[in-house]
Amino acid sequence: MPLSASRLVPLWGYDDPRGRLTSLEEGREVPFTVRRVYLLHDVPEEALRGGHAHKALHQVVLAAAGSFTLRLDDGIQHESFTLATPRLGLYIGPGLWRTLESFSPGTVALVLASAAYDEGDYIRDYADFQRFVGVPVTSDGPPAAPPVAP
Repeated sequence: MPLSASRLVPLWGYDDPRGRLTSLEEGREVPFTVRRVYLLHDVPEEALRGGHAHKALHQVVLAAAGSFTLRLDDGIQHESFTLATPRLGLYIGPGLWRTLESFSPGTVALVLASAAYDEGDYIRDYADFQRFVGVPVTSDGPPAAPPVAP
């Protein structure tokens, strides 16, 4: 899937003096049937998560609390997205390498997935990923993240 098929998805919300409510619905913000939901939490700030691609899985990822950076790579282009509000999700289709990094303290990432866990759907080696998406194998890993200014 080309990187351009990924997109930020604004989520519906309602605010009143009692707090905020944010909603996600299949067929509206989530363009697939949800078969699995999971959370990433208590992630150390310097930790990297992800580091893989999926052959068929679709996901919507959002920051339920805190913030993190999600880097996507289609084998040719790469783009970074900072997720820092529960009101904005990121749709990720199959065939994209993803890395999650720069977690703020207390971050909770919420992931909605189109299928139950299946180890056979994962591509965990970057050279295998490059072959899967049909680009020349050029390295053993994804492009390095740009340096972060102090």
